[in-house]
Amino acid sequence: MLTFADELKQSSIETWQGIINHRFVVEIYNDTLPMDKFVFYLKQDQIFLEEFCRFLSVAKLKSDNDADLVKLFDGLLYSTVNFEMKMQDQIIVDSLSLSPLEQSSSSTTNLYVLPSKTTIEHITYLKRVSSNCSIGEIVSAMAPCPWTYLEIAEKLAKSHHIQNNMIYKKWVQFYSSDESRRQINHIKTVLCALADDKARSDDIDRLAMKKHFATACKYEFLFWDMAYRHQV
Repeated sequence: MLTFADELKQSSIETWQGIINHRFVVEIYNDTLPMDKFVFYLKQDQIFLEEFCRFLSVAKLKSDNDADLVKLFDGLLYSTVNFEMKMQDQIIVDSLSLSPLEQSSSSTTNLYVLPSKTTIEHITYLKRVSSNCSIGEIVSAMAPCPWTYLEIAEKLAKSHHIQNNMIYKKWVQFYSSDESRRQINHIKTVLCALADDKARSDDIDRLAMKKHFATACKYEFLFWDMAYRHQV
């Protein structure tokens, strides 16, 4: 029997498969993706993640002090700030082959790039959702990002090429970790609970949740496409 979280994924399965099998991902799998494309993606993703952290903070404020929701948002925020973005910082430095002296005297802020049009549109969408939508819609708009990353990383972890590329290996290990799996399972549980909460949700809200899940999937696909095409 499909859960509501499963229904959300199945309702956007064509876009979902497009994400998991995007050329960007395939070329990482085969170790043929040019490193400048990967670094460009990381820099755009850091811009996105800064807004994603604000999105999580607003979501927490809208959670009505629900203990499970607060735990979810706090955990994701902590992981993003203290592990994910720092992991990206280190990978960017490693990819540029900076010496130890250069590493100590530099920061990734010196490597800053302007946000692409796609990044701005994705951020604008998140802001609109966090400002105007219900908590169920907010979680639905948030879920595809970490969930697809887990599936991408699990796919890439099967590539023997990854083991020989320390840049990609570090990235894949982060998103395929036990902690990432735990977070996704928690997100799925929360999605199902929100959809079944009669005090908060009805059939119309379920449709709205599916709509925002689909829109978020679309932006995830466009983000990978932007990174692959190196589009500003």
